[in-house]
Amino acid sequence: MNTEIVCQSDKMRRLEKYLRATAVSDKPTLLIGADGSGRSYIGRRLHVMSQGRELLVEISGLEPLPSDRLLDAAARARGGTLLITDLDRLDEHGQRNLRCLLAKFAVCDRPPRLITTALPELEVLVKRGLFMRSLYDQLSVLRHQIPSLRERLDDLPELCRILLTEHARSERCAVPVLLPDGMATLRHYAWPGNVRELSNILLRALLWSAGPIDGEAITVLLSADTSVDEVRLPIGTSLAAAEKALILATLRASRTKALTARRLGITRRTLYQKLARYPVGSGV
Repeated sequence: MNTEIVCQSDKMRRLEKYLRATAVSDKPTLLIGADGSGRSYIGRRLHVMSQGRELLVEISGLEPLPSDRLLDAAARARGGTLLITDLDRLDEHGQRNLRCLLAKFAVCDRPPRLITTALPELEVLVKRGLFMRSLYDQLSVLRHQIPSLRERLDDLPELCRILLTEHARSERCAVPVLLPDGMATLRHYAWPGNVRELSNILLRALLWSAGPIDGEAITVLLSADTSVDEVRLPIGTSLAAAEKALILATLRASRTKALTARRLGITRRTLYQKLARYPVGSGV
């Protein structure tokens, strides 16, 4: 598994610079980023960058965090790093327990370095009084904003190379070639799901594309990722690729070819003729 931070873009180069400076400190660090942006991954990478801290213990705010569980995690992470993800999902009881744990850190020998991650909504929760302001201030001594994928498109080529290599290894197949028009299509997409969505799209492309991955294959996969009543196409999509994406999306939503033809305003014969041009792996 790759352990480096891809930083070909200006924003990620700046973030890595600040992370390296943060790595030498023992102060609590908060990583804020949108869903799928890699908050937990960067938290683990920050631990690796912090020399002398071998042990990493990770727990999630999605689960109840009673006092005894927090104390156990902190004890196991002693002298290392305690990574608490999904801080914005921590309930009131968990918040109080975490604040008590921080008080114990002040008199503890070799307490763990604390790294937390959260969605941007955490700051809204603080303003509304749903997350303790005092706890937020304690945890965000060193705070980093993780860019969304659409803010770091210069990282796309390297991210695609790494993700396709990892997926090919896990699926025990050859690494496919991502053609220039495939990369161009990826660049024109908004990426609401960030790096996680990119990883999912590339896995499907690897499994479902017979040969190199081109722009048409990416377009069909991206359109299939939207809701059943929506087709989202990158700017610059060819008419042929747009037609294919629309037909396949309508077929998935309609379930039957008769209803698909009626919704598209074409005959069933015409629909069958068009579908015959698409390979089996088109997602029908």
